[in-house]
Amino acid sequence: MRFLISRTWLAAAVFVMLVSHGIPSNAQSADSESNKNVVNVDVYYESLCSDSRQWIVNQLVPSYPELKRHIHVTLVPYGKATHHRESETGPWQFSCQHGPSECRGNKAQACAIHAIRSSEPAENHQLLMVNLVGCAMFAGTPATVVPQCAEDLSLSTETRKLIDDCIASPLADNLLAANGNKTEALQSPLRFVPTIVINEVYSKENQDEAIRNFPKLICRHLTADKPDICYNRN
Repeated sequence: MRFLISRTWLAAAVFVMLVSHGIPSNAQSADSESNKNVVNVDVYYESLCSDSRQWIVNQLVPSYPELKRHIHVTLVPYGKATHHRESETGPWQFSCQHGPSECRGNKAQACAIHAIRSSEPAENHQLLMVNLVGCAMFAGTPATVVPQCAEDLSLSTETRKLIDDCIASPLADNLLAANGNKTEALQSPLRFVPTIVINEVYSKENQDEAIRNFPKLICRHLTADKPDICYNRN
């Protein structure tokens, strides 16, 4: 079954990657420097949350090819978890809304995001992070599928090794704790998962519209040079 899920997701992800790489990387970089018409999107989610899965798979990933030049996405796997440690140098202890498997899934995705940022070309970071998280959420087994998604998406050997090493080390705990600190700085506890924050300011209006129609929300925040999706979607 995992093979079938992987193949299905891979077909969709390859399409996203091909569309997203339609512009050469140097042109994308130059455009990002000159184009100030970019919306910052912070996504606070959980690896086993059905609402998170539905939003990432049905809203973020399908709209990404047309919105990629107009959004800067930060993915924060943590959600309604809690974390603490007995001393400043002691091990982190986590409690996740959907149990230990979700904690493992959150850590695995945090490791993948960190590894992509560390070893893949900068112009590909966002594309690869969106596709990898989308792959893991689509599969429905995010605690174990991240390495398989990394292979299916043809991440470099170095990146895949970084992911594997991270998952098996205290770095995974430190990354998840950092996500927890970021989440708690926004809301403690988080009211709804996923929570989508636009331009670093939470509002219920943006949250509700993001859940219903993410492209429409982004289009509403763009002031010029809107992509075609803004005119082709209700």
